[in-house]
Amino acid sequence: MKPVARLTLVAALFLALPIACKKEKNEPQPNSPIPPMRVEVGHEHTPAERHVYLYAERNPLYEGYNRLWLQIKNANGSLYAGSDVRIVPLMFMMNHTHSCPVEQVSGGPDEQGYYTAAAFFQMPSNDQEPWKVRVYIGGTDSVDIPITVNPHPQGFVRRKMFGGMPFLYELRPAQLAVGSQDVTLYVYRREMSRPMTDPAGFPPANDRVAKVALKTWMPSMGHGAEGTQDATPLPDMPGHYRGKLGFNMTGDWEIYTAFIGTGGDTLGIDTFAVRF
Repeated sequence: MKPVARLTLVAALFLALPIACKKEKNEPQPNSPIPPMRVEVGHEHTPAERHVYLYAERNPLYEGYNRLWLQIKNANGSLYAGSDVRIVPLMFMMNHTHSCPVEQVSGGPDEQGYYTAAAFFQMPSNDQEPWKVRVYIGGTDSVDIPITVNPHPQGFVRRKMFGGMPFLYELRPAQLAVGSQDVTLYVYRREMSRPMTDPAGFPPANDRVAKVALKTWMPSMGHGAEGTQDATPLPDMPGHYRGKLGFNMTGDWEIYTAFIGTGGDTLGIDTFAVRF
């Protein structure tokens, strides 16, 4: 091949490649998928002198979905093993108190004495408006465990009105990187017929949201990307929706979400801006 022809071919190949955006340092990824590890976030004594330990995957906690564990020791140091433990997270605001979506303790503890639960904290705490996790043991013993809930560093936790109904949700990509990436959405709603202090007043939104339609778009380059799949409910995990997000280069992206009702109507839409 003549030198001029070779140079022309090489130039054409480079022009056919996507123009890469400048890579930026990744933002912190709250609650990113990691092997479960238990970090103590609180320890209090009940009136019956039981020691109640609260654990999570990190301390302080972030807004959004958090797995929680409890371990309870009797006054004599033995592990409590009853099946009558439940939690009620409460935020004590200046003018009212409210709870949040909860995956309640179910049954007894595991072989190490840990009870498993989860909570979706829809807003951060502050010095005047704290969060506490109230733990009920049996019918007569209980304790409040203060916790710190920090703002989501990327703003992926939202509270919005769709069709006159309050919805609470979090967008959680497994990672922000080039390719087709798993994404989980945690979606709940406010049941106005129940008190705000009752976790049952914040049920999973499966009865209203059939799926969350997803789309990615790069505003600086004017294109989207393949590899995105709508988020659909996960079996036996109410409120959890799983889909995929497609990215074909680094840079600034927008993630469009459309919450599709069980009748096929669009209940509401939202946009999340990301950069990686």
